[in-house]
Amino acid sequence: MNILQNYIPETTGAVCINSASLQQMLSVLPMELFYGVVEQSSVGISITDPKANILYCNTAFCRTTGYKRGELQYRNHNILASQQTPKSRYQAMWHQLSQHQPWTGRLINKRKDGSLYLAEVTVTPVVNSEGQITHYLGMHRDISEQFALEQRVHNQKAMIEAVLDAAPTAIAVLDEHHQVVLDNLTYKTLRTDLRGNEPYTALGFTPGAQRPDRDQLWPLTIRGRQRWFSILIQPLSELNEEASNYFGEGKKPCALLMISDQTERRQQIEQSRLEQLRMQVEEQTLFSAIRETLDVAMVQSQAPLNMLQAALRLEANSDSRAAIAIQTALDAGHQALQRLELYRPAIKVEEPTRFELMSLFADLHDMLTLRLEHLDVLMQLDIAADLPELFTQRTRLLTALSLLFDRACQAVTGQSTGQLKLCAYQNEQELCLEVHDSGQAPAVTATHRLLQPQTDNGGKRNDTIELGFAQNIVNDHRGVIEVETSDLGGSCIRLRLPLCAIIREDKK
Repeated sequence: MNILQNYIPETTGAVCINSASLQQMLSVLPMELFYGVVEQSSVGISITDPKANILYCNTAFCRTTGYKRGELQYRNHNILASQQTPKSRYQAMWHQLSQHQPWTGRLINKRKDGSLYLAEVTVTPVVNSEGQITHYLGMHRDISEQFALEQRVHNQKAMIEAVLDAAPTAIAVLDEHHQVVLDNLTYKTLRTDLRGNEPYTALGFTPGAQRPDRDQLWPLTIRGRQRWFSILIQPLSELNEEASNYFGEGKKPCALLMISDQTERRQQIEQSRLEQLRMQVEEQTLFSAIRETLDVAMVQSQAPLNMLQAALRLEANSDSRAAIAIQTALDAGHQALQRLELYRPAIKVEEPTRFELMSLFADLHDMLTLRLEHLDVLMQLDIAADLPELFTQRTRLLTALSLLFDRACQAVTGQSTGQLKLCAYQNEQELCLEVHDSGQAPAVTATHRLLQPQTDNGGKRNDTIELGFAQNIVNDHRGVIEVETSDLGGSCIRLRLPLCAIIREDKK
C-alpha cells in the first residue's frame, strides 16, 4: 500500500492517508484484513476515478445493484442513475465534492433488472499530497424499506392528526406536569376563544386532583354566551426519548384529555325538564279547576236537596205519593252528589324538596317566555339577596305563581306599554312573594279572597281558581294572601309565608 508522506491540513473532509502515526498503526495490520473488512461490510462500497468510473466495488454493492463486478468495472457510476432523481440533486452533489467536501444524500437508483430503490449515499473525495482529487469513495445503502416505514409512520401520523382535527371534541395530551404536548384543531380553537387560556383551567378542572363524572356538565361563558362541556380524562404513558432509557422501559406518565361541547344536549335536557315541569303545572291546574268546579256544583246541589228534605219532613203521610216522589228525588240527588264526589280528583301528594327561589323564578320565566314575547311587555324581576333556601312543595308553589302570573298577563293584554313585576323579599320572619301588573286596579273584597277587575265589556272576570289555588297553599303554610293596588297601577297579589313553615334547619 502506498502511504502518502505529506500532510495537507486544508483538505478537511477528504480522505488523505499521510500521517506517521497512521502509517505505524497500519503497519501492524495485514493487508488481507483491510480487504476482508471492505468485502464483508454490509454497506455497499465503491471506488471511482475523478470521472466517476467504477474501479472497485464490494460484494454488498453488487448485491444491492444486481450487477456483477465485471459488469460494473470501468463503467460510469451513472449506470445506476434513474430519471426519478432531480438534476438539481446531482448538481448539488458535484458542487460540494468540488469543494473537497463529502456529500451525503438520497438518490433514486435503478438496479440491473430496472427496479428502483432509494439509496442513501455518502461520497467522499480522496485527495493526494498536492490537494488534487484522485478518487471518490462511495458508501451505498438501500434504505427503501426504511423509507417505506418512515412514510407509513408519517402517513399514519398525518391521518391521525386529520382525524383528530376533524373531531368536534377538543382533545389534548397532557404531560406529567399537566402541560399540553399535543392538541387538535378543536382544542386550539377553544383556547383561542378563551384568549389563550387553557380550556381545562377555564373550566376549573384540575388534572390529577379531580376525576370528573361522565354525566357532569361544566359551565363556561364564551363571548357572552354560556356553554356547557363534559370532561373525560384517561391516563396514558409515552416512551422516554432519552438515550439513557434505551435498554429500559423509560415510560413517562401522561393523560388524554377530551372536552366535548354539550351545550345542545344541555339545552335539550333543560327543554325536556321544562316541558315535564309545564305538564306538571298544567296537571295541577286542571285538577284544581276540576275540583273547584265540582265543589261549586256540589255546594249548589246541596241547596235543592235541603229543600226536598224540608218538604219531606212537612209531609204528614210518609206513604203518600207526594212523599214517595220527594224521597225518590232526594235519593237521586244524594246519588248524584256521591258520583260528583267520586269523580272529584284527589290531590297528589308532593314531597317537599330544597331549592333556591331564584331557580324557581327562572323556571317560571322560561315557561312563560313565549307568552311574554307575544305580549311584548316589560318584565321586572326584583329578588332580594341572601334569601334562605326553601324546603317545601316546589311544583305546587310554582303552579300557584304560574296561575297568578298568567292572570297578570291577561290583565295587561292589549296594553301598548304593559308592565309585569315579580318580587321576593324577607319581611322579618316572613317570605313575601308579589305578582304585580299594570292592568286595571282591583276591586278587593273584605276577606281578600276574590279579585275581580272589570273586563272590557263591563263584566267581571272570575279569579276564583287562581286565588283559590294560592289560598290553599297559603293556608297549608299558615300564611296570608293580600290583594292591593300595585305601584304599576294594576293589581298586586302578595303571598306571605312564615319562614318557619317553608325552611328546614339541618340538625348538627
